[in-house]
Amino acid sequence: MVILSASIIMIRNTLSIIFLLVLLSCQSQEANNQAAPDPAAQDTIAIAQAPQPAPLDSAYLIVPGKSIGQIQLNMPARQVNLILGKADSGDAAMGKALSFWLSKQATGQPQHYVAVYTVTDFGGKKDLPKVQQVQVTSPQFQTAKGIGTGKPLSAIRKHFSNIRPIAYYQNALQQQVYIYDDQEQGIAFEVALPDSLCTAVTIHPKGENMADIYLPLHPDITRLEQP
Repeated sequence: MVILSASIIMIRNTLSIIFLLVLLSCQSQEANNQAAPDPAAQDTIAIAQAPQPAPLDSAYLIVPGKSIGQIQLNMPARQVNLILGKADSGDAAMGKALSFWLSKQATGQPQHYVAVYTVTDFGGKKDLPKVQQVQVTSPQFQTAKGIGTGKPLSAIRKHFSNIRPIAYYQNALQQQVYIYDDQEQGIAFEVALPDSLCTAVTIHPKGENMADIYLPLHPDITRLEQP
């Protein structure tokens, strides 16, 4: 009987030790599960905390067929002067005027400009020159989708699938520059070869055919045959 009692005690002690080891193992596993981060949760947190791109300053926003910065189509020329100040250069004749505002040129940096083309409607109720086209060359000016100068033609096509070449000319660097126009949206892009990068953006009234009335900047411009 003594031997049997001792065996029972040993079995009980063994079971107690096994139970204790199992309990400790479960607690350790639970602690590891709590300490180990969930990859899915980490991705969610990363997405939630990802910085959102800052909205483009309205002073540099290009709105096709409407405005560039504070200069709007059909705006009286005198109002443009109040916003931009006196033009740095320009030319006017027969009720049409082209004015330039130049950027301050930093050492080693290209000089950019804002060009405003105004036309006087002598048949209207008020013979006032109004903005018909605006062109910019600075990459600071962009559409809401980030399209502006310096962008490749392939990127421009993604957002303006209806653009088509209407003319070309040769710039001061002896590069062939093609003018692509989206007549429906009222925006045109000058794209220089061989890199096919945009060098200037022009807005004009929506639906206006730019083939014959493009900004008179390039006297040697060659217009392409229209389909």
